[in-house]
Amino acid sequence: MLLDLVRLIPAGSLATYGDMAAMAEELGFPCTARRAASTLRRFGSGVPWWRVVQSSGTVAESVLAQATVLLSAEGVTVVDRRVPLGQRRWRPSPEDLLPVVDAGPAG
Repeated sequence: MLLDLVRLIPAGSLATYGDMAAMAEELGFPCTARRAASTLRRFGSGVPWWRVVQSSGTVAESVLAQATVLLSAEGVTVVDRRVPLGQRRWRPSPEDLLPVVDAGPAG
């Protein structure tokens, strides 16, 4: 479920681990920001993981080099590990989440 949500984040948009956890919770999938980060670290290679950042708008140090390149390619500037979260935050409508809802819990 969480990976399906991350797939929906449009290029050039950003979300936080907490945002992703809250969306998963709303859809009935128990999640925390820490669990979202852990899931992306372990299983996120097939989704746009670089679009998910810490709540402060900071890119995790462990992925900084790779995320900076990928975000820059989408027009997102990274300065001192920080991204313009306030300008780029993804706020999906319920309709935006329908592909995940329709896929069900295993989706």
